[in-house]
Amino acid sequence: MRFLILGAGGLGGYYGGMLLRGGAGVTFLVRPGRAAQLAARGLVVRTPSGDLRIPVKTLLAGEIDDPFDVVLLACKAYDLESAIDDITPALGPQSAILPVLNGINHIAVLVDRFGSDRVLGGVALVRAELSPEGDILRSEGSNLDKTSFGELTGECSARCEAIHRAFAAGGVTSTISDNIVAEMWAKFCGFAANATISTLTRARAGEIAAAPAGPAFVESVFSECARIAAAEGYPPPREMGELVRAMYARAGSPYAPSILSDMERGRVTEGEYTIGDLVRRADCHRVDVPILRAALCNLQVHDARSSKQAVAVPAQR
Repeated sequence: MRFLILGAGGLGGYYGGMLLRGGAGVTFLVRPGRAAQLAARGLVVRTPSGDLRIPVKTLLAGEIDDPFDVVLLACKAYDLESAIDDITPALGPQSAILPVLNGINHIAVLVDRFGSDRVLGGVALVRAELSPEGDILRSEGSNLDKTSFGELTGECSARCEAIHRAFAAGGVTSTISDNIVAEMWAKFCGFAANATISTLTRARAGEIAAAPAGPAFVESVFSECARIAAAEGYPPPREMGELVRAMYARAGSPYAPSILSDMERGRVTEGEYTIGDLVRRADCHRVDVPILRAALCNLQVHDARSSKQAVAVPAQR
């Protein structure tokens, strides 16, 4: 099975490295800077259980001349529009698109462009970051390790079985879901809660756990997210609320979602595409979400500042 992975950052690099370890055919679609970095050092994935260094194939936008079986989208939500243009030449009649983006709206965008028969749903609860040197750092500080995907219709398919086998061969624990849209909403609810909690406080989970007002704050944030998801027809399962509460109840935990790392490094965030999407849906359903609205304003101010300060060199992916 041939995979094209758009992006060789934290998540794309992790999945690509594991798929390569299992023997799958993997090509990364990247920008020139990242292509040069990978050519010089190979793909390096560092995990608590050991390191992987492996040479990889890369392509730049415009160089694709053959279809792939699976196109795995591991880009930031704000890069989706350009990603769609870049991956179009890689899609044949039987190709599948597997997005593992944060949020939910990208599914509708992809279906509108490519048709529902080509698009799968995906959930990645995996913490992996790109180091300044270009290594993929797999962190287990959040105790999250879940990869789930499936047909949007919920049916069992041969292509999902094949993807599942490829992941398993590389050591990625994954499941094929018969209700992937509900799972994506559950993940979206948890992600938005984590993003709101951490970016408003600018703190790690352990610091929030130590704050006397922490538990009530976490509860209020998750409640707002859950009300929106329920209004959309996807109330989050009890386990998601328990997971979020537990993450912010561990004293000394260094966990923080990737969106906080983006803020700390002065990068533009996915706030508009995640928390912003939830706030707009809340407005449609007349759900009051004052904390999420404050978090969105906070991120909009940050992103405006970051955009003004951004250098002309394009970011790597």
